[in-house]
Amino acid sequence: MARKKVMEKLQNEIKNMFFLFSEHLLSITTNRETSLKKRDFEQLLKIAVDNLSFVHSGSVLWQDKDETFSYLAVYNHDYDILKNIKFSQKEMVLRRFKHVYIIKRRSIDLIKELARKLNENGELIQQKAQSIDKIKAFISIPIRSQRKVVGFFNLDTWEHENIFEEVDFQSTAEVMGNLLSTVVEKFELIEAIKTKNAEIDRVNLFDKLTYLPNLKNVAIYFDKYSEITKRIPVKLYMMLLDVKEFEKINEVYGYEFGDDLLVKLSKVITKSCRKSDVVGRTNSDEFVILTLSKENPLALKKRLEEKISNLASNLGIILEVQISIVEYGTDGKDLNTLISKAQEKLYQKRVFAAY
Repeated sequence: MARKKVMEKLQNEIKNMFFLFSEHLLSITTNRETSLKKRDFEQLLKIAVDNLSFVHSGSVLWQDKDETFSYLAVYNHDYDILKNIKFSQKEMVLRRFKHVYIIKRRSIDLIKELARKLNENGELIQQKAQSIDKIKAFISIPIRSQRKVVGFFNLDTWEHENIFEEVDFQSTAEVMGNLLSTVVEKFELIEAIKTKNAEIDRVNLFDKLTYLPNLKNVAIYFDKYSEITKRIPVKLYMMLLDVKEFEKINEVYGYEFGDDLLVKLSKVITKSCRKSDVVGRTNSDEFVILTLSKENPLALKKRLEEKISNLASNLGIILEVQISIVEYGTDGKDLNTLISKAQEKLYQKRVFAAY
């Protein structure tokens, strides 16, 4: 009867601990999107140890980038001793379908193993790591992500080596492992989605044909460059380059030729500019250049006209690229206004040329 009451008490401890453990994990997953940290595992270890009378200490091993395992968190152990310990994959018990491992002191000399790892005297380590020396057995719960073991959640008993089997703790430990694995996988999935979205965002900032910044990307640079003009005595100019009658080029030579021409033209423009200038493609037949200068960049305009003329001669075609220059502050204070003003100047040139 007495034993039955003891077992009932221990089962109630396990139920209570599991409720607190799962509740804490739930609060972590609902309140943030970042992966489990050292402090999270320390709190989870504390919940398990403080609420189970037969568990006295614990630790979390985590896989590093070099695929070795090291101690990420401990409870009722000296972290300064364990933080320098590493285990290779060969040293870890990694059976693919094993949910938990119960490892007993008689099957491994923990102090001797610790001394070997730290390359120190066994007796000295025994004095420093008394909590390790007290361990009779520990249950190791693998944490998996994408079917790969990424860590171990370990709970130690200082009582006697068979306690985990006697209270049938393995079934609860398996569920704890499943919960931890689910949370870790969730955070890894969130991180993967964030990385993929960042890649998509980067791709969406560039023209798919010329790989130059598109209008959205140019706008980002425009905001940064306009801020610079407020701090140093320099002006921001925007040049608009328009390929006149580009559709006729496509009709005469074909769209593949037209695309190839735009790529060649983008390279000519880029090579004619300084590294600090921003060259972008804002429309099928329009390019823009953002340039910081103390004076109107007429020299750049002349250089572009010469280079584009040489390109046309080499290709054996008639290629007219009109260029207009507008100034930030004088012609407008936002990118769209400046583009409209530059287009207006080009239109006025065409009307004047027609007369």
